[in-house]
This record gives sequence, structure tokens and C-alpha cells, in this order.
Amino acid sequence: MPPYHRDLKNHRSEDLRVPPQNPPCSVVILTLNEERNLPECLASLEGFADVHVLDSGSTDATHTIASQAGTQVAVNRFRSFGDQRNWGHDNLNLMHDWVLHLDADERMTPALRAEIGSVLASDDGSLAGYYLAEQTVLHGQWLRWAGQYPRYQARLVHRRRMRFIDHGHGQREQSERPFATLHEPYVHLAFSQGLEHWLKKHARYAMQEAEAALDPALAPHNIMGSLLAGGTERRRALKYLAARAPLRPTLRWLYVMVVCRGFLDGKAGWQYAGMMKTFQHMIDLSMREIVARRSTE
Repeated sequence: MPPYHRDLKNHRSEDLRVPPQNPPCSVVILTLNEERNLPECLASLEGFADVHVLDSGSTDATHTIASQAGTQVAVNRFRSFGDQRNWGHDNLNLMHDWVLHLDADERMTPALRAEIGSVLASDDGSLAGYYLAEQTVLHGQWLRWAGQYPRYQARLVHRRRMRFIDHGHGQREQSERPFATLHEPYVHLAFSQGLEHWLKKHARYAMQEAEAALDPALAPHNIMGSLLAGGTERRRALKYLAARAPLRPTLRWLYVMVVCRGFLDGKAGWQYAGMMKTFQHMIDLSMREIVARRSTE
């Protein structure tokens, strides 16, 4: 199982004994007031020749940091993750059709960079992209169990073979071609800006998740088939069913701590489970608000 790269600032002396190659893909980093996270994110991308920052209107030093690092910066008003990533595909001056999507609180690793270079060198045109797993980190600790590793997203994609579509607070992929899965993960410092920032962000996410849960068009076409399929499809089906179960905040806590064995992550696992319980409670309150509003329309 791949380890969590604890010392990202100093990993060159330990992990980069081989000079970094230039994988044939562009990188797009989404930002909004990310002066705290962006420098380390950019530093982790050594070996990628075409890096772009797609900003949503930062008022801090995000633009200055990106420009001083020689990164191209563009600004587009954020509407959703799917819309923003598609906008980047359509409007940025990308050097390559293969695009790696990162957020500023995420980090590349030397092993993942090498794997990306390897798979893209043998691209035969049959794939729309690759799913990447994230290593979620809380207080410097990889949440191996509570973070439900490996949890995949389509992050390395061919911009002419797929589109992103919105779903809840995130996005999903849409293509007639299949996706493959990479072994090496990226690192996600999901709580790098503190608890207050996390709560504010997830209050907004909760409303988006509630709207998705109440939208019949987004229901899985075959629940049983999705549950048996495993992987990302199974996780999405479980999420759909969980949104309709009673005592959801408690069930979500139990899922993280017992089913996923989050207790094995120690104190960080307990804290993360509590945060997921709070997030589920915010989703439930948002669902009630939406239902109440619709009943008066």
C-alpha cells in the first residue's frame, strides 16, 4: 500500500534521485484565496512543463504566487466544479489534450508522476481518462481507514474524449469511452485551512448535496447492480441509499468508524468521523429546508 508522503517540502532529497520527467499532460489547479496551499502544490508539480492556475476571483496573494512561479493564471467565476473544469478544457491555452486536475490543497508525488508518464506514453486512444485515489490527511496523519481509501475520482482525463457533469457539490465524468485506474494516489490536505474554513465550505456543500439527493433524475438506474459492481459505482449507490435512511448522522458516524474501521486511525479517525456526522446533519437540515420551500411554492 503506498505510504503517505509526510514531508512534501523536503521529499526531493529522498524520493527524486532520478531526474523528473515531463509527463505529456497539462495541469489545471483550481483556486480561491489559496495563498497558504498553493506554494507547496506548485512545488510538488516539478517535472510538469505546462501548469495552469484557474482562479475563481481570489483577493489574497494567490495570483502573485502563481505568476512568480511561472504558472499561467486565468480567472473564471466559479459556478460548479464540473463547469469550472470544463471551462478550463475549453478556454485555457493547454499544451496537451491530457489534463491532470488538482486543487490547491492537493499534492503530486514522485511515484504518481512516474506512473502518469508511463501510462500516457502508451496511450492508444481507447480511454477517456484515469481514476486517481486520494490520501486524505488530517493533522499530518493519513486517514487510511476513516478516509475510505482508496476513494477514486476522474482526475487525469483526455479533454476531447470526455466531459464533466455536476453532481452534488462535486462532479462526475461522462464519456462513451471507459476509464482505467491508476495505482498511485495523490495527497489531499483537506483540512489545511482549519476547522472554521472547513465548516463554512461544507455548509455550502451540504445544500448542493441535499439538492442532488432530492433530484430523481440523479438516482442510480439499477441500485442492486450498482451495489454488486463494487468500487466507485458501489460507493455512489450506498451514498444514494444512505440519503434516504433514518438517523443518517449517526449511521454515517458508524459507517466511518465501524464499517470502514476508522477507529484504527486513532484520534484523527475519531475527529474525522465526528466531522462527517456534522456534515450529514447539515445535509439533512438542508433537505428539510428545500422540502419546506417547495411545499409553499
